[in-house]
Amino acid sequence: MYLKTCWSPCFWHPNVRSGSFAVALYTLLMSICMLTYMSYVMNGGESSQLYLPMFEANLSSTTQSGGAFSVIFFIYFIISSVILIWGIKSDIRGLMLPWMAGMGLVILFQATFGTWLIFGYYIYLEVVFAALVNWAWMAYNIYCFIVVRSHFRNVKWFQSPDVELLDEYAQK
Repeated sequence: MYLKTCWSPCFWHPNVRSGSFAVALYTLLMSICMLTYMSYVMNGGESSQLYLPMFEANLSSTTQSGGAFSVIFFIYFIISSVILIWGIKSDIRGLMLPWMAGMGLVILFQATFGTWLIFGYYIYLEVVFAALVNWAWMAYNIYCFIVVRSHFRNVKWFQSPDVELLDEYAQK
């Protein structure tokens, strides 16, 4: 799938380059929110609802280790979002790859978490709704991934003024 324009919930972007900037800003801000929430839960905050990620975690052990992993991941995702912005501005494909890997992990986690909710607590109707909301958010994240991948495909592999000289030399 290849996109030429990008729609975000509030704005329409005429190309995937400006849409990728919006996606990078979205993931940067969402990572900061998730980092804040995870810190809150690790310090004894409320996570007793069935659909929350740390629902079955013990505050003294598994919440701390799972939360530490989440904090490290969201710090990585904040850094990769900033690197994505830098990569979009400078049209360097390699700077887009860390974000794409991180978003792939986010999508995998959301698919797994929604499936776990359905199979683990299928008798509760509100959990089915929570899983559907999670999968809708996952679908939006997949769309964001496709937007960035479309811009990734638009950027040339190697941009240098020397390439023209090499082409002229190869033709001689």
